[in-house]
Amino acid sequence: MPQKYKSRSKKLKGDLINLYDDLTQFSDQCSFLCDAFAAIPAQDEIIDSATIGGISFYSQWIKIRILEIKLDLKNINEQVE
Repeated sequence: MPQKYKSRSKKLKGDLINLYDDLTQFSDQCSFLCDAFAAIPAQDEIIDSATIGGISFYSQWIKIRILEIKLDLKNINEQVE
């Protein structure tokens, strides 16, 4: 196999490993957030503004992170083509 293809294959494998690690971490964080969000209605207290702000912040973060992962997948796909 020519060096050019070995280098490209090595980069692609590294990119896939990084994406897998990112996706695993993101999945763990989403699981934690889902548990936290599910616990909110069980509270007898009124939701305070800090909690509402946190929910809004993390909702935006999830959307942004999903877009970043989609772009990473797109870049990896373009390397394969």
